[in-house]
Amino acid sequence: MTMIDHSRRLMVLLLVVVTLLLVPSVATARFTATRTPTLAVTTDRMEAPTGVTGSYRCALPFFTEGVDVTVTSFSDAGPKGATYDYTITGRRVVETESSPNRSASLTSGGVANDLATTQWTLTIRSRLGSWTGPAYTRTISCPAARSSSGSL
Repeated sequence: MTMIDHSRRLMVLLLVVVTLLLVPSVATARFTATRTPTLAVTTDRMEAPTGVTGSYRCALPFFTEGVDVTVTSFSDAGPKGATYDYTITGRRVVETESSPNRSASLTSGGVANDLATTQWTLTIRSRLGSWTGPAYTRTISCPAARSSSGSL
């Protein structure tokens, strides 16, 4: 082997050693930042509707009784994009409506008039995907054998 071959092999060996020493130090470099992140991630939760406004009317057509409820607005502190389930229940009668709006008109009737005070329950619940929020409930009392109306 000539002197040039020995020199070439020594150079290659030296390059391999230098590469093996420098590559790990580049890979363990540390990054530091003095700025705080601008994106904050939090969780939200479903809330019960509040500040419900509207009216109701207890009706006595012929020999039946029922209630008409109009919800005109309410506040929802939960996440945006919810759908609202409106329900009226009373004496085995259920009237339900789902809407993305914060207003609805519901009519529940056709129950035989028993000449007694009838309790109706209005329930509003927010729903987003498979999540549901706590319910807003309001009991409406319709007097025996007469019509009446009021505010929610």
